[in-house]
Amino acid sequence: MQRLLLCMLAYAAAITASAHPELQVVPEAERERAQELAAEGPSETVGVEAIHDLGRIALTGEFAAAPDGHVLRARELVINPGGIVGVHAHTGRPGVAYILEGEIVEHRSDEDAPVLRRAGDTSFEYTGLLHWWHNESDATVRALVVDIVPEP
Repeated sequence: MQRLLLCMLAYAAAITASAHPELQVVPEAERERAQELAAEGPSETVGVEAIHDLGRIALTGEFAAAPDGHVLRARELVINPGGIVGVHAHTGRPGVAYILEGEIVEHRSDEDAPVLRRAGDTSFEYTGLLHWWHNESDATVRALVVDIVPEP
C-alpha cells in the first residue's frame, strides 16, 4: 500500500511541480462544518511552518468515474513543535496522510482515544470524518498528504 502511495506521489510530482502559495491547510468550509457539528478541538490552525505543493493531476478523463474539475494533489506539511491543524470535517475530500518524520497526535471522530502517528504511519481521511492534529513533541513533523480536491 505504501509503495502504491509513493508511486502516485512520484507521478504527481513529475507531472507538475508548480507552487501554489494560496493553498490552505484546511479549507474554510471544512472548519465551518466542524463548528456547525460542535466538534471538539481547536478551531484554528497554528504552527504550520510550510505547505509544499508537490504536484497535481487533473482527474477529468483519467477513469470513468473521475469527477470533472477535480485534481489529485500531493502536499508536504511541515508542523512545528506545539503546532495544530485545527478541527475540520472532511466532505467530498478523501485523503491519505503519511507521516514522513516525527510524531503527531491525531484526534478522530471514529476513535475513542487520540492516536499517536509516527514516521511510517498512515492516516486515511474520508467524508464524514471529523479530526485534528497536534504536534505535542519537541521535534518538527513532516507529513505527505495526498487528496482529491476541486481544481483551484
